[in-house]
Amino acid sequence: MSAEGIQGPERFWSGTEWTGPITDGHLHLDRSGRFLDAAHDFHRSGGTRMILVHKPNFECLPTTMDAIHAAYLDTLAMADEVRDSVGLKVQVVLGPHPVTWVHQIPSMGIEAATKLHLDAVDVALDYFESGDCVAVGEVGRPHFLVEDEVWNAANMMLHEVLHRCSKRSCPVQLHVEDRADHTFAEIDQIRHSAGLPVKFTLRHYAPSNVTESFRSGLPVTVSMGKESIQGIALSLIEEGLVVQDMTPFLMETDYLDDLRRPGAVLGPKTLPKRTNELGRYLQMPVSEGGLGWNRATVANLLWMLHRVWPDTLYGECR
Repeated sequence: MSAEGIQGPERFWSGTEWTGPITDGHLHLDRSGRFLDAAHDFHRSGGTRMILVHKPNFECLPTTMDAIHAAYLDTLAMADEVRDSVGLKVQVVLGPHPVTWVHQIPSMGIEAATKLHLDAVDVALDYFESGDCVAVGEVGRPHFLVEDEVWNAANMMLHEVLHRCSKRSCPVQLHVEDRADHTFAEIDQIRHSAGLPVKFTLRHYAPSNVTESFRSGLPVTVSMGKESIQGIALSLIEEGLVVQDMTPFLMETDYLDDLRRPGAVLGPKTLPKRTNELGRYLQMPVSEGGLGWNRATVANLLWMLHRVWPDTLYGECR
């Protein structure tokens, strides 16, 4: 990046506060939840852009193509309302959640549930090609223990999902279990076999270890809990790379907008706060426990996190 490019982001970083773009790489909104109030919270706290991920209605899961279309169209409509009422930039991710597939197996059987799931992926891909969404997701496999038959079927289905996305050069947001680097290695094998490029294979709700070796070179959105700051910082020390050369990683809240679980997974105000905390930690002198980065280097990382890498993964948000 040119000197001018590095200097540009510096104007947003005072040394303690970031006033530049802030992107939540994965959150949900729900009309029966706080919806626009949650979006306003994100905006008022400093947020500028959200990757809005389709949230399934587990109380009434779709069983027909018409119902799938209707559910996706409502997510797209919510995105429009957020843009118009709140003024946020919004990009949408559409797809069938893997847990919905698990829930539908008892009533439908694995074969029928899998067909419905793949049909829902195809519908999402049509919306991707029309420019209404920027990725398919969150797709993947169960994050909890299931019977071997279900687990094996989930992996075969995931391979097919990634293959279908590869044929349309469509990015994917993945929902998977957390078995540290083993999960990343397995997903990398599946996506390679399916023909999906690394740059299109993004894992959401990822740990804060963003070293290339740990995540098998896959882009991620990191769940920004309280321990995430030191995890990211330690990764940056270990990696020793120029930031621009890293595989993209974003921040996320995975906000569920569920009135029964307020603030879960993380609240909509979280990322502006974590962004400032990360910047301060990186710039803090080594003698005080920080990394001792200079102001320009910190600003450049925050710019990459919230503007360049989201654009790299999903295209510029206008």
